[in-house]
Amino acid sequence: MPFDRNNSKIAITLPEFTLLKNADSFLERYSEPYIISFAIDRSGQTSPEINFNFMPFPKVRQNTTVTMLGDGHLIYGPQNPGDFVAISVLMMESDADMRERGELIKKVIKSKATNLGIKAIIAANPGSAAIVAILKELTSFVAGELATNGDDELFKTEGAFLRDLPNPYHIDRSYKHRNDYVEVSIRIIALDEANGKGAPTEQLKL
Repeated sequence: MPFDRNNSKIAITLPEFTLLKNADSFLERYSEPYIISFAIDRSGQTSPEINFNFMPFPKVRQNTTVTMLGDGHLIYGPQNPGDFVAISVLMMESDADMRERGELIKKVIKSKATNLGIKAIIAANPGSAAIVAILKELTSFVAGELATNGDDELFKTEGAFLRDLPNPYHIDRSYKHRNDYVEVSIRIIALDEANGKGAPTEQLKL
């Protein structure tokens, strides 16, 4: 069935990453990286929310590539985004209890989202650039809060995928991003249902 930009669902995933270097030089053998991802689409204008996901990866050696089952770590979807979907991805490194980190992250997101007035911004029907900018600020704040709790930032990136292009939402394309610490792959696919191989995104109501 051909892709229908107005009705077909997409998913944005992170299928693999390579840990190139530990942020903490005192870590001898293993690192404890984790992924935090955010997404906001146009379809959530009437009931503003942030699609959030968190995934820890215990005991990862330097220069190891972590390849995930199925389509990978789910950043967004599966759903139809409307005009656009904006995403932000953050990777941190920690030796703390990952369950506690997950709860801390959600509290920080909700607090900062309120302070930034994200709900009102989404409801005002802004363009994709404004949503990317607000996600970038939210991600930087979350990274800073986690750093004060002893974690190290490894990587972050953000961007938007638009519907009204010759290739809507860049479906069937993959992108690689790299810095001194990690190399990350991000993939956009047409997908009606998640494959159940990873954690689904959580909708944080604003």
